[in-house]
Amino acid sequence: MLKRWYVVVFIIFLASLLGTPTGVTGESTQAFRHKNGLLPYTPPSWFLGGYFIARERDPVYVFGPVRDFVRDVGGKTTWLIEDAELKRIEHATREGGSAEYSLFLESVSPEHTEYWVFVVLPYETAQEWFDARRAYHGRKAEGYYGKTKDELERALSQGVTIKGELRFFTAKGDISLESPEEAIIQVYKFQPVFDLGAGRWLTSPAKTK
Repeated sequence: MLKRWYVVVFIIFLASLLGTPTGVTGESTQAFRHKNGLLPYTPPSWFLGGYFIARERDPVYVFGPVRDFVRDVGGKTTWLIEDAELKRIEHATREGGSAEYSLFLESVSPEHTEYWVFVVLPYETAQEWFDARRAYHGRKAEGYYGKTKDELERALSQGVTIKGELRFFTAKGDISLESPEEAIIQVYKFQPVFDLGAGRWLTSPAKTK
């Protein structure tokens, strides 16, 4: 999972957007990618077809599939991955394992450029998801994520394939301190599909891969 220091790196990384004009040209976008070691990347189909949560702790809803979110974000969208992160994935694959990793969804329009930072979750069960967090948080994991684990187990039993977590995003060129969960509902009008607390679908399940 993402270590605490890596989350800090994310914040510092996104902070560089503060100096980027809201109307980013194609050339400046390419320069930004080069400066920060970002490469175009094609995410696995199981991630794009899966659902996602949008709050690290105590998420309320499930959204998706991811491909629908990409469609609704609008603009010219490109998935990006940091070069060092790509090497880490390749190493894990060679070792016969899998790992969480981060992706940037870049959305460019005449008005602004936005970045949405996702964490790809390769887990098949809620227990696997919880174990990854316990490996870092230790005994604190139960207090941090125990309730969510139970809710995810109930969601998975109803066919909710959660394969991602939206961790950060920028709004009008600034790092937003607002939880992505509230923002994508209230500002971007992207509605949830499953209520974790109630344990029920809010819309008809989509076909996922």
